[in-house]
Amino acid sequence: MKDCPFSKEVIEQTLLWIDENVDKKITMDDLSSLSGYSKWYFQRLFTKYVKVTPATYIRRKKLLLSLTAIKYGTKNIGMIAEDYGFNSHQTYNRIFKKELGCTPAYCREVFKEYGCFTDCKGICKKNSSR
Repeated sequence: MKDCPFSKEVIEQTLLWIDENVDKKITMDDLSSLSGYSKWYFQRLFTKYVKVTPATYIRRKKLLLSLTAIKYGTKNIGMIAEDYGFNSHQTYNRIFKKELGCTPAYCREVFKEYGCFTDCKGICKKNSSR
């Protein structure tokens, strides 16, 4: 796949659109339509420039946003998972633990105890059994 300045611009515009719409359900059809490329080609192009698939990028964005709700919010984890578009509490927990090394509940505990927001991953990794 050749580097094309236009392709890079399309991906940059798509990233901005994702950031503005991350609170909504975003599908490959949406991204394909926005970019003007087929789903297959868009996914290859996105992965080439961003180094992760569109689904992974969106999932990580939603996780990062959910951290604010975990730190400052009073909603239970299941409601936070739903608010950020995860299919279930279990899916949210699994993805959260995979990406950050601990469960959302434990991360909330860490925030309350240490007031730590930026280094949850480091603290969680030290206590990876939670």
